[in-house]
Amino acid sequence: MFIKYPSILILLAFASSVFANEKASTEGKMQLVKVASLNTIDSNKEFQRNVQLVQQQRSLAAELLSKIENVQDEQEHKKLQGELDALQEKLNENNQLMFKTYGFSLNRNYVLTVEKAHIHMWVTEEEAKKIKETEKKAKK
Repeated sequence: MFIKYPSILILLAFASSVFANEKASTEGKMQLVKVASLNTIDSNKEFQRNVQLVQQQRSLAAELLSKIENVQDEQEHKKLQGELDALQEKLNENNQLMFKTYGFSLNRNYVLTVEKAHIHMWVTEEEAKKIKETEKKAKK
């Protein structure tokens, strides 16, 4: 399944397109804008998997295109072209879904901003109890 639940989003800011320098000179300076937020670890993991999927599809499409350009056999060419057409259709569909869900597109560059992080360490049960007690006292 591509996207299980689109309601939770990740904090992303769009940086610039592939032609940022040209756009900056013709449209003024580029700015970062927030396009989405993620609120849970699971939603962040799901987003990362989805990004990886569309990036892999794009890489595979580039490989197929390269093979098509180098193949001499007409049957093999038609087979590879069919695979490429099907892959491009799925990639476009997934890219559109990523944009609708996260404001993410393969056609842009993004900056991921981490707003909250948790640091964990392994401790014994006894140490964990002491730490929790200390945290409770600090909250009072």
